[in-house]
Amino acid sequence: MPLTQLLLILLRTLAGAQVVVGIGLWTGHWYGIVGVHRTVGVAFVVTLWVLAGLALARRRSTGVAVVAILWGVGVAAFGFMQQRILPGDLHWIVRVAHLAIGVVAMPIAALLARES
Repeated sequence: MPLTQLLLILLRTLAGAQVVVGIGLWTGHWYGIVGVHRTVGVAFVVTLWVLAGLALARRRSTGVAVVAILWGVGVAAFGFMQQRILPGDLHWIVRVAHLAIGVVAMPIAALLARES
């Protein structure tokens, strides 16, 4: 199995773990494992960047690779800042945006894996 496919499997596994833990955080049950969520999130972004780096090294899908690198920066930045954005009753908007930003990384990664 090509390395890019293994990385895509890893990324999807990390994404699944993030969704499960994220639901626990949203419901207020797992605040004790916020650090785990952050660590897995960093691994998710780094995996996305590795896929992008492989595409750049192979000179394939360079535009998508650059978007993936920038998107990863956005995912990480938003994830680390989200607790401070729009606190209160409207914080659910930030949570949904955080989820959407992470989910959008998945087809970007799949495109990189397919074309690298």
